[in-house]
Amino acid sequence: MLLDIQIKNFRCFEDTKIEGFQRVNLIGGKNNSGKTALLEAIYIYHQNHKVFFF
Repeated sequence: MLLDIQIKNFRCFEDTKIEGFQRVNLIGGKNNSGKTALLEAIYIYHQNHKVFFF
């Protein structure tokens, strides 16, 4: 399970660390705030590290 992620120089994120992920997480925000970019960063991390999510 992903517990935290640090994103550097990816789309709208210059240097961001997000901690405290649980089994279920809600990602919310206004338009153009980076919700999709966050999901893309998590996807890329998953592809590069072959982390299994259950």
